[in-house]
Amino acid sequence: MIKIGIEAHAIGMKQGGNERYIEGLLRGLSKLNPPDLQFIVFLNHMAEIPSFLKGHPSFSFEKVSTSSIKRLMLDLPSKIKRTNIDVLHTQYHIPPFVQIPSVITLHDVSYLIHPEFFPFFERIKMKTLMPSSIRKAKKIITVSQFSKREILKKYGDIDEKVCITYNGVSEEFKPVNEEKIQQVLTKHKIFRPYILSVSNLQPRKNLQGLISAYSLILKKKEDFPCCLVITGKKLWLYDEIFSAGEPTIKEKILFTDYVENDDLIALYSGAEMLVYPSFYEGFGLPVLEAMACGCPVIASASSSLPEIVEEAGILVDPYNSQEISSAILTLHQNGNLQKELKEKGLKQAKKFSWMECAKKTVEVYRNLVSLL
Repeated sequence: MIKIGIEAHAIGMKQGGNERYIEGLLRGLSKLNPPDLQFIVFLNHMAEIPSFLKGHPSFSFEKVSTSSIKRLMLDLPSKIKRTNIDVLHTQYHIPPFVQIPSVITLHDVSYLIHPEFFPFFERIKMKTLMPSSIRKAKKIITVSQFSKREILKKYGDIDEKVCITYNGVSEEFKPVNEEKIQQVLTKHKIFRPYILSVSNLQPRKNLQGLISAYSLILKKKEDFPCCLVITGKKLWLYDEIFSAGEPTIKEKILFTDYVENDDLIALYSGAEMLVYPSFYEGFGLPVLEAMACGCPVIASASSSLPEIVEEAGILVDPYNSQEISSAILTLHQNGNLQKELKEKGLKQAKKFSWMECAKKTVEVYRNLVSLL
């Protein structure tokens, strides 16, 4: 039996893509249940075991600190040694004192492309620790063709190390009935029609640009009926997001904070559209989740998003608020286009699954073990 250690401290942190990824991968692995692999999952000390893994014979669990320094320097090295793990899989960072074959998932290199979007400590941590992790990793999993190209540009000729494993979308993300939608809208005091944006609150997501585009619409059309609903947890450098927009416009913008999946699925299902104008994404899970729920998508025509959306959404320049506002108005005013994008989005979302992600990731594990 081969023991695979999976670093999953992001579960329960409610910080977006990293948590979504590792939870989705674990979900896929639990269904795939490869007979030759045993998984030791490292959860943060505050997290509960995910319900879909409770009692699963192929999974056991260890607790680690939420502090990155303590986790990387102390917790992981000692527990990896005690549990006799054969292969370690982490996101971004390999603990410096761990010598077993390791895989990292590197979602993107936004910390190098847009350092201005990160707090000082986060920039220093990523720039200091990543080169070592890149060198030590036997394999680097990334989540799009775009991200692979960016990684090779920044870290040199490591093509043989880097493999692409697309994210998936959980089966629970699907259109829900009107009764469920109304329950969730009432709970969050949201009135239809509404434009939805889903992301943690940080500069890279370009929520200021979205608010600026929304403001342009309201200045042109005072009777524009859609409110703007922004869903996500405060992450960092978010003060300017809350200060954007004039007082009369702010009255039509609702920040819900983080919401659990049950509510989020209903919000996607009831929205007139999702607008995702991010400056830089390695994948962009919210656009996939929205499409799976039958929600028309407007997304950035940059980074990985055209690769994920393809022809199933409207793509816009994230630096052009006028272009974003025009796309919102066009979609709002065109019921046939809304219907077309719903149908295309549902079809596009079916191309991505966590089971397929798990299968390709298991191939990486087995290839590493064959080299031992």
